[in-house]
Amino acid sequence: MSRTRLARCVLVFGAIVAVTGCFTSTAEFREEAETFIFDEVTIPGEPDVSFQSATCEEPARQEPGTVFGCTAIDDEGATWTFDVTIEEDNRILVSVSDRP
Repeated sequence: MSRTRLARCVLVFGAIVAVTGCFTSTAEFREEAETFIFDEVTIPGEPDVSFQSATCEEPARQEPGTVFGCTAIDDEGATWTFDVTIEEDNRILVSVSDRP
């Protein structure tokens, strides 16, 4: 899939999604997580859920194991919370940590 300047592969397992790309700063990890949640996250068992907005914290660092949080507002105005884990230099894992 190619959507912005970053090419990526998407793997879906339950409510966990892995994203790969070319991230060179903490801001790019944050931006990519926001864009991915807004544009591409689908919730297994809830195919009609889509998001109006997504906002993420900027991770403190880029090292594997770093976790940062995101929130997203769905089309009905409910807030979802996501944990994003940097798995390696160019890969993040997005998982639902709290759902309405």
